Amino acid sequence: MAESNLGCGPLTIKYLVFIFNFIFFLSGIILISVGVVAQVFFSSYLEFFDGKFETPAIGLIILGSIILVVSFFGCCGAKKENVCMLRTFSFLMVMVLICEIAAGITVAVMRPQVEELVKNNMDETMVKYGDPKSLVTKTWDDLQKNYHCCGTNNYTEWEDSAYGKNVTGVPDSCCKIVTEGCGHNVFNVNKTESIFTDGCYPALNNSAMRNIGAIIGGAVALALLQMVGVWMSHCLVRAVKERYEIL
Repeated sequence: MAESNLGCGPLTIKYLVFIFNFIFFLSGIILISVGVVAQVFFSSYLEFFDGKFETPAIGLIILGSIILVVSFFGCCGAKKENVCMLRTFSFLMVMVLICEIAAGITVAVMRPQVEELVKNNMDETMVKYGDPKSLVTKTWDDLQKNYHCCGTNNYTEWEDSAYGKNVTGVPDSCCKIVTEGCGHNVFNVNKTESIFTDGCYPALNNSAMRNIGAIIGGAVALALLQMVGVWMSHCLVRAVKERYEIL
């Protein structure tokens, strides 16, 4: 049988390739999950991120899907001791690894731009706040409710906005207990105890950094795993070829 002819060492590598591909398969699922979470986050605050960070998140989802296919070649190649399939597996692994490195570099280069990008967009969109049907209004309300914050750096920034001047106050989403008109007249009457006074920028920026960090961390961990997989598949190819040469 093929297993007995391989010998103890190569046979061990064969089963290690099986185990690796199972882990690789799971990592693909995890990568897709991380990509979905990151995509949901950046899509929720699209007005602040200009869609610049959606691409890496979508890339993770696509990469995770590719990994599921690649792991199939690894399993079949190891089971059948098929040199062609094992080489295809190694080639695909290397190509995915190159894509991951490129994506990691891109995200790392983009990361310092997050703070300036987010802050500028938040300042610009505050001016457009007011229309209940506007995406800007819905995004700001969602942000302030979820992060318990108000304004970009603090609640006083609403005073200079068109909306703030109209109601001499802040959006109702700044209130600790949201009721209609609860944020009005904040600047005429001392009502700061009923609203959140901290700015949203630090909270949003920290969340963005965590999501970007998850993307980079996932890519690095997967790259290390792939290097091991490529090495093991090459060892198995060599063992299979040596066996056929002996035969």
